[in-house]
Amino acid sequence: MIVELAILAINLAPWIALFMMIIARLSFIMFLMPGIGEQVIPVRLRLFILLAVAAAFSTTGTIAQPSLAPLSGFAVLLLSEIALGFFLGVTLRLGIWVLSIAGSVIAQSIGLSQLLGVAVEHEAQTLTSNLLTMAGAAILLSADFHVNAFAALLQLYGDIPLGALSSLDWAYLFDSCFAAFNFAILLAWPFVALNLLYNICLGFINKALPQLMVSFVGAPFLVGAGTIMLGLSVTALLVMWKEQVLSIIGWM
Repeated sequence: MIVELAILAINLAPWIALFMMIIARLSFIMFLMPGIGEQVIPVRLRLFILLAVAAAFSTTGTIAQPSLAPLSGFAVLLLSEIALGFFLGVTLRLGIWVLSIAGSVIAQSIGLSQLLGVAVEHEAQTLTSNLLTMAGAAILLSADFHVNAFAALLQLYGDIPLGALSSLDWAYLFDSCFAAFNFAILLAWPFVALNLLYNICLGFINKALPQLMVSFVGAPFLVGAGTIMLGLSVTALLVMWKEQVLSIIGWM
């Protein structure tokens, strides 16, 4: 019996090593993926999906078996896969961060920045950020974004094999972050322009009628006009975002 267990362990060792390598790369990706990686999704469910996807990847035969000897080399390979997973996970998450940043800028512009809702991200969000990020995650899931992401990740093992840190372009990661921030500001720009126009008009009114408490009149108008503008433009905003989200990610 002991001999049979030893033989079974020897036979399973290569598969276990491969399974660990896949887990190392997919961990950050799974917990940062839009839709599946949201805070509102239970951690146990995300962990179950991670294990299921890793088991499926390990049986495809497209990923090379890692070498267990020497053990130090295997550990270095494992750490390299974690770094690769972090790189891919951050670029994958940029699409949702665009909506979160745009929602925060919009909330600051229309006077709703102090109203916090249930956060989809790991930090407190404004109502507009929560609205946009939840809508964006729902749009991506309904468009089978996660299925396409898993297929792209499997194909990516051909371009970036195990431990191939030299294949990563960290400058591309920073450029993608800057591009995502620029796109978020572009989405929120009409509301910034509305806030600018509001303050200019408020200044003229205050100059003409210094005895009038213009802030008591202008603040409700700004919130009301901004909310109406958001309701009218949110569909176009999300459509424009969906058309650009894959270019922001880059590797899908």
